[in-house]
Amino acid sequence: MNERFRGSYIAKIDDRGRVKIPAKYLSVLEQDPGGEVYLTSVNGDHILLYPMKVWRAIEKKIAAIPVRDPDLEEFVSRSSYWGSESEIDSKGRILVPPDLRAASKLESSLLILGKIDYLVIWNKEVFEARYMGGLFSDEKMHRISRLFNEFPSLPRNE
Repeated sequence: MNERFRGSYIAKIDDRGRVKIPAKYLSVLEQDPGGEVYLTSVNGDHILLYPMKVWRAIEKKIAAIPVRDPDLEEFVSRSSYWGSESEIDSKGRILVPPDLRAASKLESSLLILGKIDYLVIWNKEVFEARYMGGLFSDEKMHRISRLFNEFPSLPRNE
């Protein structure tokens, strides 16, 4: 994947349960021929949208683990329960299954967030209530800085 999913966009869901993918995100998704995506959730409160190439890499990592941790098994069960393969239609829309649409309260104003190699779709009000109510503390920023510094930089030619 040469390009990444960055930023956020406000979107709407139509009466058939289709979400129009913003053009900037659509250009990233189109790097993977076929327009296939995997829609899922873990708690039902928001949707995780993975390009199929990224989801297959996750499955490959899971399959390589000989004895699975109970938390990983729960993740697999939950992501399978909510999961469905989908395709982007000719107008750049994806269909969100009714049960996932209802659980995540996708009714009108949506927020689509870029998460580097996948997208997250939230009910805008639910997201703001959950994440935007307070400040991002200096302590959290220090932890993030330490995480960045734990991984060495790649040489410029990679």
